[in-house]
Amino acid sequence: MLIPTYNEPVEVLAPTIAAACALQPRHETWVLDDGSRPWVAEMCASFGARVVTRAEHDHAKAGNMNHALDLMAAEEAAGKDPIDVIAVLDCDHVPLPTFLTATLGWFADEEIALIQGPQAFYNSGAFDDDGISGEQGLFFNVLMPSRNVPGAGPFWCGSTSLLRIKALREVGGVATETITEDMHTTLKLIRLGWKTVYHHQTLAVGLAPATADQYLLQRRRWGMGAMQILTYERLWAAKSWMTWRNFHEYINGTLWWLEGIATLIAFIIPMAVMVSGAQTSTAGPVEFTLAFAAMFWVRLWGAKRLMRHQIHWPTAFALRIFRVPVGMACLWWLVSRKSLEFQVTPKGAAELRLRGRAPRILIVLIVIVGAIILYATAGVLGWVPWRTSPGSTIAAGVWLVLAGVVLVLGTLRIRAAEFATSRRSAHRVTVKVPVTVSGVPGQLLDISMGGAAVRVGADALPESGRVLLELPGDARIPLDIVRVWSSSKGEYTASLRVRDRDWEAYRRLSLWLFHTPDNALPGFPPGVPAVATRESA
Repeated sequence: MLIPTYNEPVEVLAPTIAAACALQPRHETWVLDDGSRPWVAEMCASFGARVVTRAEHDHAKAGNMNHALDLMAAEEAAGKDPIDVIAVLDCDHVPLPTFLTATLGWFADEEIALIQGPQAFYNSGAFDDDGISGEQGLFFNVLMPSRNVPGAGPFWCGSTSLLRIKALREVGGVATETITEDMHTTLKLIRLGWKTVYHHQTLAVGLAPATADQYLLQRRRWGMGAMQILTYERLWAAKSWMTWRNFHEYINGTLWWLEGIATLIAFIIPMAVMVSGAQTSTAGPVEFTLAFAAMFWVRLWGAKRLMRHQIHWPTAFALRIFRVPVGMACLWWLVSRKSLEFQVTPKGAAELRLRGRAPRILIVLIVIVGAIILYATAGVLGWVPWRTSPGSTIAAGVWLVLAGVVLVLGTLRIRAAEFATSRRSAHRVTVKVPVTVSGVPGQLLDISMGGAAVRVGADALPESGRVLLELPGDARIPLDIVRVWSSSKGEYTASLRVRDRDWEAYRRLSLWLFHTPDNALPGFPPGVPAVATRESA
């Protein structure tokens, strides 16, 4: 089990390592720490994981993994038992108990090189959270399963995956030529005839980008990495070694990142029509509006069913505007071909609580769209010279108003307080179950990798000191009291915190949150972790 890490805080890293070490069957857990942090080595020693560091930190995550592969080969040459399979987890993706037992059987087929699982996220309220399965739900719940057919197969998505060592060595290790090493490595595997499969079962839960800046950074990296692959592998000429299905999937999967340019053009066309006075419709304003509204509604209705209901339109429209700056960045890279560096999506706390800033291009578009709509309105009212017929004005105006609404929705989402940076490193979940605190009965209010809040019925706890939090399922976690206050008549709330470097407390807390004992939580089916609750605090 390989867990690459660089600068993530303990609250993000600890549950992944603790849960990985607890998996069955017997295996080794390697933490690839490119930050060479002493506390990571101390924590891993307590959990039973092995820390691997390197002197040169080239090629980011890909280089980190290749260093581990080289170390495996060297130890095998020195007489150690060979390693046949590696599992890969991003440091914020916590494996569930079935992660290995549900997937290893695939390798009975000697032609399979990669098993990719879905990426699910437990931090409800993340920037791309749509209240269903997140923006990536469409990809992992609809598109990826559709690739599980002969002549196709999924590509490696970096985390929640298992790979055959033999196949990786045949392609020279993890690809380092581009910043999207996962997809690029998959293409190399396909070229040599290896198969990939998708295991559609939630195997791990991770952290989605919580803020607009994190979201944009991640999507821009994915998009420009796709442009690198498109040009480096000359995908437009790859049919000679690809099946038609894979050729279609990879061409569309890379060119899709230029959709933002098409979105920009879709904004510009109605602007040009209205300013130039071009006649685009012979229908009257009422007829056109009714026909457009019916067509648009039917299109949304049909598309949602085609996408298996894995989309929430208000969120989808709000996030769509990000494809404009991403598409522009991708197009600029195709023109400039500047070298790119892998930028890690930041996780954990920020020093200040700041709201997101909309990309400048979006503000410019909002101003232009607003100005043209105002000018068109003045023209229709006869206040300024206007050459377009009412029907054409409505035809272009409806599209322009729709574009303006999408721009405003997206900008408001960026600026929303709930997506501001947080000073907390740990995501809190609301889990209300009976607990005891050093023998005092109470109720759990919320819990995170940093601690918990509990409510007790009497002023029976000291204002400070060490207490033992007993959770359902016989989990006993020593915590420090931060403060106790009267929350209502006869009731007190205690804020509890994990003591710094109390690794055993971190381990027990991790396993209760992510490997939650069966029947510990009312209404939770066996195998569903406590962090799966959709409520957040």
